[in-house]
Amino acid sequence: YFRIGIAICLVEMQGSTIREAKGRSFELITPLKIFSFGAESEREKREWMEALQNSIAETLYDYEVAEKIWSNKANRFCADCRALNPDWASVNLCVVICRQCAGQHRSLGSSISKVQSLKLDTSVWSNEMVQLFIVLGNEQVNRFWAGRLLPSEALYPDASTEQRRDFITRKYRYGHYRLPHPQYSSQEHLLQALCAAVSGPGLLKMMLQFFAATTEGEVGCYEAVSEAGRDRHQSGPSSLGAEDMSPEGVYNEVTQPVVRCGYLHKAPTVTRLAGAKKSREEFQRVWCSLEKCLLFYESDKSLEPMGKVEMEEVMSLGVNRIYAPASPGSSDRLPFTLDLYLSNDRVQPLGADGPDTLQSWASVISKWFTPLCCHCLLSYEFQRVGRLSYKSMLNPSRWLQGFFVLQKSHLFICPKEGEGAAEDSINLRQLQELTVVPLAEDPEKKEMLVLVEMGRTFHLQGASRLDFSAWCVAIQASAGGQGNALRDQQLSRSGIPIIVNSCIAFITQYGLRHEGIYRKNGAKSRIKALMEEFRRDARNVKLRISDNFIEDVTDVLKRFFRELEDPVFTTYLHPQWKEAAEITEKPLRLEQYKKLISLLPHVNHRTLAALIGHLYRVQKCADLNQMNTKNLALLFAPSLFQTDGKGEHEVRVMEDLIANYVHIFNIDEDQVSQMDLENSLITTWRDVQLSQAGDLILEAYLEQKNPDRCVTLKVSPVMTAEELTNQVLEMRNVAASVDLWLTFEVLENGELERPLHPKEKVLEQALQWCKLPKPGSAYLLVKKVPIKEGSCLFTGAKRESPKCGLLKCREDPPRLLGSKFQERYFVIKDRKLLLLKEKRSAKPEREWLLDLAKVYMGIRKKLKPPSQWGFTLILEKQQLYLACTGPSELWDWTTSILKAQVGPEEQQQWLPMPLRNGSLSADETPEGA
Repeated sequence: YFRIGIAICLVEMQGSTIREAKGRSFELITPLKIFSFGAESEREKREWMEALQNSIAETLYDYEVAEKIWSNKANRFCADCRALNPDWASVNLCVVICRQCAGQHRSLGSSISKVQSLKLDTSVWSNEMVQLFIVLGNEQVNRFWAGRLLPSEALYPDASTEQRRDFITRKYRYGHYRLPHPQYSSQEHLLQALCAAVSGPGLLKMMLQFFAATTEGEVGCYEAVSEAGRDRHQSGPSSLGAEDMSPEGVYNEVTQPVVRCGYLHKAPTVTRLAGAKKSREEFQRVWCSLEKCLLFYESDKSLEPMGKVEMEEVMSLGVNRIYAPASPGSSDRLPFTLDLYLSNDRVQPLGADGPDTLQSWASVISKWFTPLCCHCLLSYEFQRVGRLSYKSMLNPSRWLQGFFVLQKSHLFICPKEGEGAAEDSINLRQLQELTVVPLAEDPEKKEMLVLVEMGRTFHLQGASRLDFSAWCVAIQASAGGQGNALRDQQLSRSGIPIIVNSCIAFITQYGLRHEGIYRKNGAKSRIKALMEEFRRDARNVKLRISDNFIEDVTDVLKRFFRELEDPVFTTYLHPQWKEAAEITEKPLRLEQYKKLISLLPHVNHRTLAALIGHLYRVQKCADLNQMNTKNLALLFAPSLFQTDGKGEHEVRVMEDLIANYVHIFNIDEDQVSQMDLENSLITTWRDVQLSQAGDLILEAYLEQKNPDRCVTLKVSPVMTAEELTNQVLEMRNVAASVDLWLTFEVLENGELERPLHPKEKVLEQALQWCKLPKPGSAYLLVKKVPIKEGSCLFTGAKRESPKCGLLKCREDPPRLLGSKFQERYFVIKDRKLLLLKEKRSAKPEREWLLDLAKVYMGIRKKLKPPSQWGFTLILEKQQLYLACTGPSELWDWTTSILKAQVGPEEQQQWLPMPLRNGSLSADETPEGA
C-alpha cells in the first residue's frame, strides 16, 4: 500500500503533542491515542520530531488571510529583510514581515509596532484591513519607511539577531530611513497617529491618505482606488470612507471578477487539436465584452454580438506565451494567445497584442468561471486553469470534482465546494511518475493521468478528450525541468536534481575502481547528447554501463554544475566563502562552513550534501582510483564556484568539505560504517548494483537458485527480511496460502544457509559479503519452511526451560573439543551457548556469547559430518560445527539460537503486523507447535 500511496490509517494531528522518550524513541500524543515510535538514529529521531511539530503547527494555521494578502506580489517578501513568504504583519505600520523580524518588532512594544500573525490571529483581520494590505503592499509602504535607505545598510534574510534588532529599531523607533511626512514633525507623533488610526473608524481611508501624502507620486494610488469605487457605484464623493462604501464592498473590489471589455484577436472555433498553431491571417480583430457571458462584436460601436461563450460551456483556459521567435516561421503566428476549451470538444482561440494584455484578459476570464478559492493564484502568470476529476490517496475509490491551476512547476488543486476535500498542491518537479494510462473498465476507453509525488498518488481525468490531452501536454511540459537554475530541475525523492542523483549512483556503482575518475574526459558529442536527454526529461534517462561511458557521465555531472544559472555555493555568499577559507584555526573555519551551508537554499543545501558525500566516498577508494581529496577539490572547485579554474580559496573550501564531510554535515557513525561496507562490497563484487536512490540492487531466488526463479529488487537500509519475503512472493505472483515463507542467506554455493529473523535488516547482512573470499557465491533465497519448525520465530513466548541436549561437535581452530566430532552436552541460557561436562554439571567447561554469532544450517561436506543434519556457528574468532539427529532437532536448535540473540524484550518489539500469505502473527501458534 505504501508504494501506491495508500495509508493504512490516518492520524489527525490537531490537538496533538510530541514527547521525547528514552533512547531513540518518542511519542505522539493525540486526543484519542498515544503512538510510540523508534528511529534508526538520533538524527532521524530529531528530523521526525521536527517534522511532526511542524505538522501540528500547520493544523493551527488558517491560510485564507495570508493567501489574500500575498496576492499583492510585494507582500511575498518581508518588508525588512526580503525573506520569502512572510506570515506576520505590523498592522499599524502596514508592513508584512517574516517570523524573525516579527520577534524584533514585538520587542519594540505595541506603542510602536502591533504585531499579528497572518495565519493564527485571523480574528483581527477584518475585510477592511485585508483590503488595506492588498492595496498598499510592502513596496508602496517601504517607499515611505525606507525612502532614504542606502543599499549598503539594507537587511538580508541571513542577518543575525543583533543586526536585525539594530536595523528595525533605527527604521521604526527612530525613523532614520523614512521620508518626511507633511502632517507630523516628530517620529513620536507619527507613531501615535498610526496606532490611533488602526483602532479607529475609517481605517482604509485614513491609511491610504497617510501614505499618499508622503510623496506626490503616491497620491495617484489613493485617487485610483477612489476612482474605481466611484465608477462602480456611480456616487459623487471620491473618498473611500465608510460612508461611501462598506468594508465588504471594498474587499470585493479586489476579490471579485470585474467586468472587462477591449479588443482581442479571434479565430474560428476548432473541434480537434491542430497540427500547427494558427497564423495571424486566421485571426480577426474583434471587440470583446465580459459580463455574464463573453460576447464578441465586430467593433466597439456594434450593437449586436457576432458570437458568445457562456460560463457553463468553459472547461479550461490555456495561456500561451512566446517571447522570442523559436523558428523563422513562428513570426507569422500570434505570440500571445488564449485557448478556451469548451464543452463538446471545441476550442476557441483568442489572441492578444502583448504580454500585459494577455495576462489581464487571462486573469479576468479565469476568475469569471472559477470559484473564489482560485482567485489569489490567478492574479499572476499561469499556464492553465480549469475543471478536472481527480482521485487522491486519501480517498482512492471516489472521483472528486475540482478546479486546477497550473502555475510554473506547481499544480494547485481547489476542490469543488461540498466535496469535503482540502486544497492541495503538487510539485511537478518532484514527480517520481508521470504516466497516461487507460481507465480500467471504461466503455469509452478514456484515459487518466497518474502523478506520483513523494509517495502521494493522484489520478486526473478530463471531461473531454481534447481538454484532457491539452492538460497532459501542459503538465508534462511543466514537469520537464526547463531552465538552468537548481530550483527549476526535476527533483528526486530526496529533493536533489535527478541528473545529480543518476550520475552519482552510476559513478558509485561503476567508477570507484576507475583510475583517474573525474580527471579523464569523455567525448564531447556524447556528453552533449546525454545533457540534452537529461534536459528533456531526466526521469526517463536510464544510465547503463553497456550504453554509457564512465568519463561521459563524470563530465556531465561537472558540466551541469558549471552551467547552473547561479552556482551551488551561490554568488551572493561567494565572498563569505572566501573569507571563511582564510580562517587559520581549523575548528573555527569548519564552524563557519557549517554556518554558510545553513544559509543556502534548501535545494542547494541538499544537493551540496549529496555531492560532497559522493566525493568523500570516492576519495575513500583512492588506493584504487588514485583520486585523493586534493585532486577532487582541484577538479570540482571551478564547477561548483564557477571560477573558470581560478581561486585557491575555493579549492581549499572544497578540500575542507570533502575531508571533514562527517563533521560538517553531521553524519553519524552508523552511516559512515555503512558507507565503508558498501564501498568494500562495490569494489570487491563486480556484480553489485545501485539504484538512483542509493539503494543496493540484489538478486533473490524463489525456492532454488535458478535463473528462471530470480527476482531483482532494491534493498534499502531499512528493509527487513519479512518485507523482502513478501515483495518476492508478490513479484512472483505466489498465491496466498497458510504456508510459511522465510528468507535465507546462502553461502558456500548452498552448503550453508541461515534463516533471517523476520525483523532482521537484510542490507546489514548483505554488506558483510564483501569480507568473503568470493562475495558472488552468496545470495538470498526465499523458500517455504515447515510451520511447526519455523513459526516460533513469529512468537514472543519464552521457553519454559532452556534449550539443551546432546550434539556431536568439533571446533576450528581446535582447542578443547579437538578436530574430530565428539558428543557433548550443550545448553542455551542467558544469550550464551554453554558446554557442560555432563548433564548435571553446575559449572560449564566452556561458554560462547551468542550476541554476535551467526548460525547457519549445514556443515561443509569436506569436514565429513556424522549426520546430514547439522549447523555451523560462526563466532568472532572460532567456528563450531554441531551435528543433530534429525530436521526437527536442527530447526529447534537454530531458532532457539536466533531467539536467544534477540532476547524476550526485543522479541516483543519485533512483533509487527501479520505477514503475507497466511504467515503467523505474534499471538497465533499452529496446532501441534
